[in-house]
This record gives sequence, structure tokens and C-alpha cells, in this order.
Amino acid sequence: MVWGDKSLVIYAKIFEALGQESRLEVFNLICQAGKKGIRPKEIIEQLGIDGGTLHFHLNRLMAVNLIATKPNGPRGTYYLHESAPKGIVRIIY
Repeated sequence: MVWGDKSLVIYAKIFEALGQESRLEVFNLICQAGKKGIRPKEIIEQLGIDGGTLHFHLNRLMAVNLIATKPNGPRGTYYLHESAPKGIVRIIY
């Protein structure tokens, strides 16, 4: 598979976002939650991180389209973004 310059930039940003251990753990929990999603309170309880740190990590993951919230879903519930590269999801989860 030959990647274009745009693909390389996108994947570089994704790998950069996942290159931090706590953020990777957050992403893994969101992957595990599947279609039901996960609320920040659950992530905080499972990982023992504070709300500010979690907010920072969620924003970084959203910025590279790895996770999202659903407009018609429960408020504040995070899901795997539908355009998240499946190969990366398989490696992480």
C-alpha cells in the first residue's frame, strides 16, 4: 500500500496522540466500551486520573478523530469514531 503525503500526516498525528501512556489507556477503555460508549466518570474511576487530565486526553483523541460523542446519544458519552483506522483499533484493543 502506497500512502500519500496526506495519509502520512494523518497517521503521524494519530500515533503522536496515542504515544502517551495515560491517553492510550483512555483510548483502550473507549474501544472496550464498544457501541454503548463510556462516560468520563467511568474512565476516572477505572484509571484513577483527575477530570482535568481526562478532559485534556479526550480532546487530543477527538482532535485526530479517534473518538467522538454522538449528538443524539447520551450526553458526555464517548465512542470510537466511525472513521478511526480499524488497523490501529485492532492493535490497541
